[in-house]
Amino acid sequence: MSLERIVIMARDEVGVLSHITSILAQANINLQSINTQVNGEHGTIVISTDDTDGALVALADAGYSAVTDDAMLIRLKDEPGALAKIAQRFSDAGINIRSVHIMDRKDGFATITLSTSEEDRPRAEALVESEERM
Repeated sequence: MSLERIVIMARDEVGVLSHITSILAQANINLQSINTQVNGEHGTIVISTDDTDGALVALADAGYSAVTDDAMLIRLKDEPGALAKIAQRFSDAGINIRSVHIMDRKDGFATITLSTSEEDRPRAEALVESEERM
């Protein structure tokens, strides 16, 4: 299973997150997840919503540069080394992990999103074991 995410690049300024979330609210788009990170003068905001196309249009109309990213949803045991094992599989296969986020932790399992390049995606999916698939 995969999760379509929207990646927004913006300047690191006061009010950017407020503006982006207000744009989505005005378009009646509900956030399902959000993650932010600042690197120098710019920030990256990664969201998933209940309306990807609508969110892209609303953000573009407001002047934001946004692209979609299709991340794999993976379920791992919530224990030391679980992420290291899958990261090592990818490394051994020469697949670069572009991003990873822990989405949820409960009942002894962690749900993560993991993204690779589009060209590596088929090989990456083949490395995910059946019990890790969502």
